[in-house]
Amino acid sequence: LFRKHEDRSSDDGTSTFRYSLAGYITLFHFHAPFRKPKSGIIVRVCQALILPTYQRAGHGSDLLLSVHEYAARYLNDYASTSTGMDIVEVNVEDPAPGFVALRDSVDYKRFVLLLESMRDAIDKLPDLKYLQKYPVTSKEYFQPSAPDGGLSLASLLKITKRQTEVMHEIYKLAAVETWKHGSKDNAQIQQVETNYRLMIKKSLKSHRTEELGACEGGKEEQKALLAKWFDQTHSHYRKLLLGLV
Repeated sequence: LFRKHEDRSSDDGTSTFRYSLAGYITLFHFHAPFRKPKSGIIVRVCQALILPTYQRAGHGSDLLLSVHEYAARYLNDYASTSTGMDIVEVNVEDPAPGFVALRDSVDYKRFVLLLESMRDAIDKLPDLKYLQKYPVTSKEYFQPSAPDGGLSLASLLKITKRQTEVMHEIYKLAAVETWKHGSKDNAQIQQVETNYRLMIKKSLKSHRTEELGACEGGKEEQKALLAKWFDQTHSHYRKLLLGLV
């Protein structure tokens, strides 16, 4: 990623241009023959850097979006001259907290756009259909994961199954916050918040079993750790929705 500078130093008033490096992203491609539901190429983001002068200007999001755009057109533009396979997933190698926030923000915007574009065909996507089938006040709305495991959504967005779960969790938090603004039933608000909290904790528990298993303080320490992780996750999602990430 380069910034274009214009210089008007010549006597005749003509412009000359120079470029300075603003940032870069590096990718690693590898074949995943056993990936479900479709084998293909996985693109891994290995490094991403925006120089300090150009940070907080949206360049990181633009770079990551360009990777997804590259993945979307890969089959037509590149596959015929290389492997003949399509890119089926874009993931990140050991992301730093700042990049996790960036990735979640970019993926969520793409997720919302997908929902809007497929609103009339939502029946074809079971892992999206249930979001509209059940009201926020029902326990069914807070299923810990999509009915088909999120595979169709992962295929459409070319993200990992875990990222599809994160998208659902952020979307549901947005729905809960919107619903709360129109509700005056404090008891029901508390129950909905409890349902959301239990969903997040169940998800965290399933993905961080080793850390929980290493707790020497037994169930009480595990409960405290889950509560801490929930607070961190909830804060991260709220900041993302508020556009503060």
